[in-house]
Amino acid sequence: MVKLFFAVFLLATNGVAAFLSSPGSTRLCLTPAPQVQLSPSFRSKVTSNTNNRLIDFGRCGSNADAITAASSVGPLMLSSSGEEFCVLQGRKKRVVLGYRAMTALYIAVFLYSAFKSIAPNTLLSITSYVAMPAGLSYILISAAKYDRLGSDTYKRLNLSLLEYASIGLGVMSLSGGGNPILKVAYILTIINTIKGYSYGVLGLDKKSGSDTLPQDFAKGITSTVKGTFSDPKNLKSLGYLISFLMVASMKLLKLKEIIVAARSAVASKDIAMSLARFNRLSLLALMIYTLKDASDRDRLGGTTFIQLNYLCALVLGIIGVLGGGVMSPFGGANVAFAAFFAMNGLSSYLGKKK
Repeated sequence: MVKLFFAVFLLATNGVAAFLSSPGSTRLCLTPAPQVQLSPSFRSKVTSNTNNRLIDFGRCGSNADAITAASSVGPLMLSSSGEEFCVLQGRKKRVVLGYRAMTALYIAVFLYSAFKSIAPNTLLSITSYVAMPAGLSYILISAAKYDRLGSDTYKRLNLSLLEYASIGLGVMSLSGGGNPILKVAYILTIINTIKGYSYGVLGLDKKSGSDTLPQDFAKGITSTVKGTFSDPKNLKSLGYLISFLMVASMKLLKLKEIIVAARSAVASKDIAMSLARFNRLSLLALMIYTLKDASDRDRLGGTTFIQLNYLCALVLGIIGVLGGGVMSPFGGANVAFAAFFAMNGLSSYLGKKK
């Protein structure tokens, strides 16, 4: 186990070493750059031509790297001095690296459990709840890399993972132990999703957003509640809504079970087990709502939503098989919805290829 943990640590940190030792680059802005004011015409030239090497942006990388990054970060970063640009790019690199480390750690949790040769059903259950945070972390890598964390979709995914990791730590505390790699994954998830959500709301400079964090959070809750009770715009949206209501109902029943158990002075380990299931259902419900919202906006063709469809199909399929089997009403409903999500993901993927 120690060797595995050490290997995961190396995987999570080798990106930093590569960045700090890459040829033709210096560590983050060792040499201060002159304060250069960029005119609108110059900004236009840099944004439209990634091969133009008019400025090295504070020597935070090679000219080609700086210009390539500049073309994707928008007017805010281009209006900054070279040194400020390097600081913003450093923040972006670190949050991307954080999402990559999260993905690696959740995969390591699965491998750690698989190496212990546990029962097949338990391994399938582990797969269902590890796949969700690992998949969402992977999706957020691309969102951070291409400056899309300000989208409502990615802000919601960051908050979903933040809730998942926070409750997960509570589960580990109640149970009195657990997978040590999972604990590291939860801690890193809390840190990086707070950063990712903050950058999405406030911008990488932490001051260019139109709302404060509490204001954006309140707007997000209001929007989610309205979206949940809004009329579906098409048949796919109706299917997502029905599946969301099914998972949300399971979540509420599990919450009731937790409350009853807490009042009855049930052992903390039993409460922890119920809380872990509640946590997984909560994350799954938010993923399904995100797809319902995308369907209402006719955005299911995006790569993020194709991947979310596949993730939901995997998790619902496992829940269906383990929750009584395909022939039971509960298991059959979950498997049917798993097929629905898989077909939507496949049709969106094929439509994108045309």
